[in-house]
Amino acid sequence: MSMKDIFLAEFRQESWDSFVVSFADRLLQVDPKLVESARQQGIPADISHVLLCEMGEYALDWMSKKVPALGDQSPASFLGLADGGNALRAAIMRMPR
Repeated sequence: MSMKDIFLAEFRQESWDSFVVSFADRLLQVDPKLVESARQQGIPADISHVLLCEMGEYALDWMSKKVPALGDQSPASFLGLADGGNALRAAIMRMPR
């Protein structure tokens, strides 16, 4: 079973939606230029909002790095897979805070 499949099995849309809402106030403090850069990189808005609130500008670099918790794949590579976005969302919710 791939890491994508493991995370996808955990994904619950209602949990993700509540998680994203919890970042609403912090998103107002994120530089709009970073939000635009994330959009231009093809990062879905909900994912970029969470990552930019938590990681700042580093989130844009993180998307292209191989991440051990993702089976040494990049977060961006997950976005290129069927249902990979939802698997990435589940993985983000699992990240230590």
